[in-house]
Amino acid sequence: MPTKIRNVSKNGHWPLQGQIFSQLFNRYIDFAVEDTATIEFVTRCADYFNSLDARIIDNLCSASIRYCDDFLSMVGAPAKQFPSKRDVLKLISPSLLLIPNIEDRDIPIIHMELNCIWEVEHGMEWLIREDEVLYVGGFNCVDPWGEFLKKEIWNYA
Repeated sequence: MPTKIRNVSKNGHWPLQGQIFSQLFNRYIDFAVEDTATIEFVTRCADYFNSLDARIIDNLCSASIRYCDDFLSMVGAPAKQFPSKRDVLKLISPSLLLIPNIEDRDIPIIHMELNCIWEVEHGMEWLIREDEVLYVGGFNCVDPWGEFLKKEIWNYA
């Protein structure tokens, strides 16, 4: 089933923006095209997001918990308990699906800015490409087409 897209506009801060329906969060979330991507590519990225398999979602949740635990430890706060790894999703709210330029790769990608209750200043960022969770951590606006061979200490993927 194709992803529902609404409120598409070229009026605003981004060349193209609107909202896509997220099955994972069961609500509409904003999307923004960084530069030259088309609505067709937006649709492919949104469909990809809504078709993530359980393994990828579980990897996202595990990495998000590692980020949460590490951040809370750094600020001297007690760790949160998650009976199920997917319970972390209750503490996360997506704010923006960033649609990158296609460049020479026509691969749907998930590059998201999210809010999380443990790090309200910098939030969180997810990057998934070719069924691999490449980045989970504070929002640093990582390059969605970059290489992620070596995991940095701040990348919890």
